[in-house]
Amino acid sequence: MNRKRAILVLTLLILVSCARQNETDGVVIDPIIERDLQVLLANGEYFKLRSDLGKYDKRISAGKKQYFRAFIASAFNHYAESIGSIDSLLAMKDSFLNDSARVALMLVLRDNYFKTFRYDKAAAVGREILSNYKNVLGDRSHEVENTLLIHTGLAPIPPQRVNLKKVALQWKPNEMGLIEIPIRSGHTVLPIVFDTRAHISTVTQSFARKLGLTILDVSFEESSGITGKKFQSGLGIADSLYLGDILLQNVVFQVLPDKELYFPSINYTLRAILGFQVITQLKEIRIYKNGDFIISPSPASGHLRNLAFDGSTAVISLKKDEDTLSFHFDTGATGSEFYSLYFNRYKEEILRQGKVETVESGGAGGTIKVEIYALPMVNLAIGNKKFVLKDIGVRTVPIYKSQRYYGNIGQDLIQQFDEMVLNFENMYVDFR
Repeated sequence: MNRKRAILVLTLLILVSCARQNETDGVVIDPIIERDLQVLLANGEYFKLRSDLGKYDKRISAGKKQYFRAFIASAFNHYAESIGSIDSLLAMKDSFLNDSARVALMLVLRDNYFKTFRYDKAAAVGREILSNYKNVLGDRSHEVENTLLIHTGLAPIPPQRVNLKKVALQWKPNEMGLIEIPIRSGHTVLPIVFDTRAHISTVTQSFARKLGLTILDVSFEESSGITGKKFQSGLGIADSLYLGDILLQNVVFQVLPDKELYFPSINYTLRAILGFQVITQLKEIRIYKNGDFIISPSPASGHLRNLAFDGSTAVISLKKDEDTLSFHFDTGATGSEFYSLYFNRYKEEILRQGKVETVESGGAGGTIKVEIYALPMVNLAIGNKKFVLKDIGVRTVPIYKSQRYYGNIGQDLIQQFDEMVLNFENMYVDFR
């Protein structure tokens, strides 16, 4: 046997030996696949993580499988399943989990408790993370401390309740072109913006008085992802509100100074926003171009599975040519924009087709001017439905430190169709 063949045979023997060392109950564990799944998780690629986990089910360890499923269950609105998996993993004595993996699980557990209105449990998890794993958090410590103020303040508040039934409302665009629906407090009917990107329902201080909110003795720091500006925020509770005949109880609102939701360029204050915790309890919502807004307690099954949650943010899966890309889905945005991840992926095409422009971008906390590349059009698809976004701005630098998605999809998509279906039971968005 010559040297070259000997090395080849030795390499094969080593590979076979490694595989056998990891083989249990007929499952050959592949550490490369486990590593690739971890990369998908870190990047928030929940759709691909879900499909690849099913595809490679027999090639990863049982513990890692449960680990990934805990995140997937949370992302696709199965909070009880996620909580059970995480509790089981954290209780293992001889666990494969290092401290970073434990913290990642505990942050999702905290999020699951918050989204199921068990604020005391969310606070307890936050305290445990800060007590035992502050060295692992690094620059995330401030976020965990700040969120703990919210959860601790909400700990005595009963869970939010929604007496769901089928109702038909009428929506209309406000001065910014956003969807507003009527919400009733007592005999007072007021407009509120329907915003799938709002982590928590939000009102100005003056609007909080109109809704009759009970203001809690809580103050925490809020920041605008658009401007980076930081400001103090409070919390208020609505004992009861109505969307048509749907009774909402114990609804949490973030309460901001009026000036933080004032847009001087159009001399307009955005007074009230209905956010994630209420919207996702409505099961299925159909929004029609003619102004109909239908809430249904009996969601249709549908065939798409293109909606996920990253924390309290909606994420939608779209197709560009042969690529499948994940975007924030934001009914509270007048138009779409693409992030630096999109710029880096399609840089050559953008430099060839785009034009450098300076635009004003705004949100809570004000507006800023940013330099972007403007693309005349981008062809995308959702399911088998193709659409075109025109005059799309592409940012060249990240808005957030750990930005994970390709952009933010707003009203310019929604307005191209006669009907939009938001289904939080089977986790899809469809357009007709």
